[in-house]
Amino acid sequence: MIGVVFPDARADAGQYVLAALRRSVSSAQAQAITRNALQEIAPDVVVAVDAPDAWSADLIAFVTRAASARPRKLIVFGHMPIALADYLRYRPAALPPELEQASRSASAPAGESRESAAVVRYGALAQTLGGGAWHRPFERFDFTDEWNNLGYGAIRADGSIWAVAEAPEVPAEAELAAVVVNGERQFAYAALWDAGASGVLWFNRPVGPCDSFEWRIVEQFLSGYRPDALPCQPVLSELPWGYDAAITSRLDCDEEVESARPLWQAYQRLGVPFSLAVHTQNLNRADQHEILRELLADRQQGAVLSHTATHSPNWGGSYDTALAEGAQSAELLERATGVPVRYAVSPFHQSPPYAMRGLIDAGYAGCIGGIIRNDPEFVTARGGALAGLPAGFVGHSQQCMLHGDCMLKEGDPLAIFRQAFDNAYATNTLFGYLDHPFSERYTYGWADEASRIEAHEQFIAYIRGKAKKPLFLHEEAALDFLRFRSLTQIIEEDGAFRVVTPSAHTTPLKTPLTLGVEFKGAHRQVEPGKALQ
Repeated sequence: MIGVVFPDARADAGQYVLAALRRSVSSAQAQAITRNALQEIAPDVVVAVDAPDAWSADLIAFVTRAASARPRKLIVFGHMPIALADYLRYRPAALPPELEQASRSASAPAGESRESAAVVRYGALAQTLGGGAWHRPFERFDFTDEWNNLGYGAIRADGSIWAVAEAPEVPAEAELAAVVVNGERQFAYAALWDAGASGVLWFNRPVGPCDSFEWRIVEQFLSGYRPDALPCQPVLSELPWGYDAAITSRLDCDEEVESARPLWQAYQRLGVPFSLAVHTQNLNRADQHEILRELLADRQQGAVLSHTATHSPNWGGSYDTALAEGAQSAELLERATGVPVRYAVSPFHQSPPYAMRGLIDAGYAGCIGGIIRNDPEFVTARGGALAGLPAGFVGHSQQCMLHGDCMLKEGDPLAIFRQAFDNAYATNTLFGYLDHPFSERYTYGWADEASRIEAHEQFIAYIRGKAKKPLFLHEEAALDFLRFRSLTQIIEEDGAFRVVTPSAHTTPLKTPLTLGVEFKGAHRQVEPGKALQ
């Protein structure tokens, strides 16, 4: 079991970290524990979230007693307690006041990207945990001050749970990543120690990297770091077994539905599934219905999702309006197509917690959203269950917007999109991207339909050239798989792990997709109920 310990003052960060861990190792294998339980229960792996200095002795004892008991792993997110810092030769310092400005990005003009002067830069040691020479700005935009097509959230410098905690130095041999401002290294961001018989991983943020592809480092530390000497925790892969990439895409029908037909026909030629998320005021026009029925004629290749009834910002601003938006949209779509709607896409990708609760009560099984501008808790490295919400409802962050406005004017127009897929490919992440059908009012920066189709075709060709065995899924199939994965449990008994998958009647998974699990450096197919070796 992984024990997650946090003070009451950081309960919000603790719950987000707990949810992130459960998206990787299942809900059975990550539990919130008390400070007292560090010694009385002493799980093999502990994650400490912004632990106070007064907890130093407990954490040092957890690490050092491994020499006389059993090896352990400790992950520290945010503040490093003072005595533990001394033990690890971690030298704390206050954040420089100028970091707040350096952490912010300018708005992106059409055809360009912008990023903050402050970035996280990973070094060679990151390769030990499946990382690369990664460059993650604190904040970046590809469309005005809203979208980051590379998919991750914002690192702040404002004292919040999303901010760097301090400006320390760590031993050079332990540093995984550093904060760099205008090309100059400032202080450490992540580190890895072999502390006696234990291993310690640290990230300079109370929530760790839970909103970024960098979460892969946490998973690799848990599942495969020093497997012959340290305890390892199985991690459920976000990719279906047998594939090295999984991709899903959609068009959000804000103002038009039927105009999606030319791009749909291109996807049919390419043999790629197609999804439409429909704002149901479009259904007031009868000429917008037929494409939906045609698309759903082949349920393996087409899917329809809700994009709300009125496309109101923040789902109308309350639980009640979100409930009404979701319920009305689902009713109208089922009436138009004869097929129940189980998943939604947030308008403007705004996904506040009250809206998710409204969708749950409206009967939905999940939602797609996530955007760097707002609702940071919905920008998640892995899809699955969300903090504070019931099992069976899943969220998936898909922030990559394939728009003409986001095609670069200089160099390779698709460079950012290729990088977005490369990051997903390198970190075993289910990758999602989106576009919008044209309307009389707006073509989303595309010169015409032909140039838009060409860009989509080039991007799909790049994905197929990069991945050896990619799997293209429509959105319903992708979310069904994430839901199946979220309901799967890893059970530990007498020192052995086995994976228990939900029964067939529990989930509506209609494709023969199976799970993979990473454990002690090996990636293997899940054999339900069989012990992992």
